[in-house]
Amino acid sequence: MAVALEGRFVAVDEHCATSMKNVWAIGDLVGEPMLAHKASAQGEMVAHLIAGEKRRFDPVAIPAVCFSEPEIVSVGASLEEAQARGATVSVFPFKANGRALTMNADGQGGFVRVLSAEDHRILGIQAVGAHVSELAAAFALAVEMGALLEDIEGTIFAHPTLGEAFREAAQKGLGMAIHA
Repeated sequence: MAVALEGRFVAVDEHCATSMKNVWAIGDLVGEPMLAHKASAQGEMVAHLIAGEKRRFDPVAIPAVCFSEPEIVSVGASLEEAQARGATVSVFPFKANGRALTMNADGQGGFVRVLSAEDHRILGIQAVGAHVSELAAAFALAVEMGALLEDIEGTIFAHPTLGEAFREAAQKGLGMAIHA
């Protein structure tokens, strides 16, 4: 008896369980996004399940990073998905960020874009620029926790850092941008 498929992928539930008893599948076998960190998180969850703990795999945000030059990060809803939901789009350019200027990264056209719902809940975040992969965890945390623009705006970011562009984009979404 073979495991059930969904198209070309192994069908699993929120516990990564397949149609066969005591058989789990993770990572690329179960479909998009095909990212190593997603597979690792699923594998850890399955290990906890086998150990008798109650877990399920239901992330709101899985960061995607393109390690190109410049780097690209996307977390949560895409621009198109967010716009279809009537989202506010707030972009802060790295040309107005002190750390990007010190790294000579301001000329790459880099930015942080925050997509927020009418209630200010952050739906998605994208960034382009040198070293933006280092911001992926903060972006994922904000989306996963259901952060509001006010949560990011009210957080003190170290200066000068690229992370300040995240706060500035949130401030812009609130109509409070200082440097944009």
